[in-house]
Amino acid sequence: MSMAALPSVPDADMFRRELLHVTRSLQAIVHAGVMPICQRHSLTAQQMYVLIELLDEPGQSAGQLSDRAGILRTNFSAVCHKLEERGLVERRRSARDKRAFELRITDEGRSLLRSIDEEVKGLYGPVFEAESPETFATILTGFRALRDFSERLGR
Repeated sequence: MSMAALPSVPDADMFRRELLHVTRSLQAIVHAGVMPICQRHSLTAQQMYVLIELLDEPGQSAGQLSDRAGILRTNFSAVCHKLEERGLVERRRSARDKRAFELRITDEGRSLLRSIDEEVKGLYGPVFEAESPETFATILTGFRALRDFSERLGR
């Protein structure tokens, strides 16, 4: 096979630059907008992420949730304990394995996430409404592709 017949390889430098630009932009949005909202609700970024993970996939073990949330297992217990103390998360015995526990978001946790979501919509709603559905479909497709790619890289 000749060199001309090889498929083109993505420009790794361009990918790296764009990834850094997007990461910096998203961090700025989170720090300027989302984190102050969480702070008003006495919630850390890690705690919010745990709640979102449990909303999306209830019944995870502490180990599974720690891995998915990217929180070291040694730190996860404290994060989870604070959520339990506030009544936002509950620990239940697993129906499959009576020795294990599953974590679930409570109604109060769901309500808190709805409140945060409403505040985020209030903050960014006009910008979101100005965009076309096609733009959001393109962005979501890109996010999913990036998530899949990062999982293949082994995070």
